[in-house]
Amino acid sequence: MKQLRVLAEARQEFADALRYYRRQAPAFAEVLALEYRQIVHHAQEFPDAGAVEAASESMPVRRFLLHQFPHKVLIANLPDQIVVIAFAHAKRKPGYWLERIQ
Repeated sequence: MKQLRVLAEARQEFADALRYYRRQAPAFAEVLALEYRQIVHHAQEFPDAGAVEAASESMPVRRFLLHQFPHKVLIANLPDQIVVIAFAHAKRKPGYWLERIQ
């Protein structure tokens, strides 16, 4: 299994989502955290499983959709590691994270 790295921006996006769901209902935040961990673990084991969302010259970015929330985890499979590029809302600000892969 490859090493995992989470960009600071992605870490903050996930923290913001957790904060939001904790205010709505604490149980939602627990489910979100569990689903996120499962997706990241799955991406580490099967990094080419997600659909390609975007690509730079050397880095295809794949999306892994959460099932119970309107979010996606955008992950790059590099030779030596898996990088979480963004934790993005699936319906808002499409492509805002693209500058992170250039």
